[in-house]
Amino acid sequence: MDTWYDYRKVWAGYPLLRAYAVLVVIVFVLAIIGTIARGPLSILFIPALAGAYVHHLMVQKRLSQ
Repeated sequence: MDTWYDYRKVWAGYPLLRAYAVLVVIVFVLAIIGTIARGPLSILFIPALAGAYVHHLMVQKRLSQ
């Protein structure tokens, strides 16, 4: 299974997709911090997971082309 290689290959061809992945990771980290601190940022947890799934679907679409 070459999942990491596939992601790197797609990110090399689509730099905006890599930027989207970084944004999703930042939102996810903020959600974790908000959950630990019991703050309002904890609401970002579900959108971060949805963003990660959308990113995965976009990568898979680019791989199948």
